[in-house]
Amino acid sequence: MIYITGDCHGDFQRFTKQQRKKLPYQFTEQDFMMVCGDFGLLWCKDKELVYNLRWLSTLPPVILWVQGNHENYDMIAEYPLELWHGGLVRHIVRDRIILLERGQVFEIEGKRFLTFGGASSHDVQGGILDKTSPDYKAEKKRAVKRQLPYRVRHETWWEQELPTEEEMQRCQENLSKVDDTVDCVVTHCLSSRMQEELEYHYGGGLGPKLYEPDILTDFFDELEEKLQYKLWFCGHYHVNLRLDDKHMVLYDEIRCLNEFL
Repeated sequence: MIYITGDCHGDFQRFTKQQRKKLPYQFTEQDFMMVCGDFGLLWCKDKELVYNLRWLSTLPPVILWVQGNHENYDMIAEYPLELWHGGLVRHIVRDRIILLERGQVFEIEGKRFLTFGGASSHDVQGGILDKTSPDYKAEKKRAVKRQLPYRVRHETWWEQELPTEEEMQRCQENLSKVDDTVDCVVTHCLSSRMQEELEYHYGGGLGPKLYEPDILTDFFDELEEKLQYKLWFCGHYHVNLRLDDKHMVLYDEIRCLNEFL
């Protein structure tokens, strides 16, 4: 069976035995759990990472995840690319915790998945600061004084949160091999158009935008125009919401794919 959930941000309590007992599912080691970005496992090389790697790798089911915007991309890059179920992955723990790369098409349990992680960080009103800059301390002080959230390059923010042209082109090439047809799309953010639908759902189109379009959400608009798919799952927006018959936004819920297909 395949299950899907949203952002964890390093909090894996939903996978504990106590929390799993509350679910109407019985997980096995042959099942798969897809996390729609911001998994938060690879963030810092410390004792917590060592513990989480060991603990998560012993749990049912196998964990699959796509990149979010709050991920340590420097750490991710340390794991080699390998071929798995038809697409490129990085085995964080061999065959137990697996990162599904961007623009890849996978065949899993008879279903075809397009994966494409990443998103823009929106909690950067205080700036994206660089510790090597002579203005770093002054910029940090200014952000703190104004109580504005900020992030630091290669510590809490990475430019790889958004894709390269090469990654988007590779996605197009991989989709052409399957006639632009998949069962499910798993991403971290929505397309620009669907982000607007989400904004309208919460604010009725009034007030300032929470989520601005970017190179990735615009690329997803292009995919929406040509891609044949049944379901599109994402995280990022910290809400559990079915936007329409094809788009499901997940946060802390765990859902079985069979519920939707």
